[in-house]
Amino acid sequence: MRYTLSLTTLLALVGCHGQDTTKTPAAETRPAAADSQATRDKNLLCRDTTPGHPDPGKLVRDYVKRDASGEFLSSNKFWVSATECAEGGPDVAQVITAYAVDSIGIRADTARFAVTYHFLGDLLSGAGGFTAKVRTETDTFVVIHRPYGWRIVGGHGMPIMMREAARRFWPLTRADVARLDSAARVAAN
Repeated sequence: MRYTLSLTTLLALVGCHGQDTTKTPAAETRPAAADSQATRDKNLLCRDTTPGHPDPGKLVRDYVKRDASGEFLSSNKFWVSATECAEGGPDVAQVITAYAVDSIGIRADTARFAVTYHFLGDLLSGAGGFTAKVRTETDTFVVIHRPYGWRIVGGHGMPIMMREAARRFWPLTRADVARLDSAARVAAN
């Protein structure tokens, strides 16, 4: 029994003391592991601090104009700098014939704008194509002031483009084009 206790004590002392790890590669100081690429990309889109956009009204008007021209079918420098946490990669979009931007109110740190859209319908990638859905809707754009400029907040990730942009940039079938043109004639009446 005495022999067993001594052997156990010896093993415990060696195990607790261990070897000197300051000279082994495992003990080297390493930077923290980077986040996944997807997390880094999302953070870049959410943390654009590029100075700019000193006028919230001009920012919203520029944003809606660029969106209507089809510019936001993929993310770009303006889109990322104009929005808080921009989202990209649209599989859906909407088609309009016109839009109007009106100021609801501007304060020191927040501004609101009503954007009225005259929709022709919805676009879906692939077999879905164009679906006519003629309507008029108003969306409220909220713009907040950051130390580096004004930024649009909220869900504005789905492209909303004019009919001409849809015909130019979206993969439409002949049947989609016919439905799009028919919706435009209905909307005109």
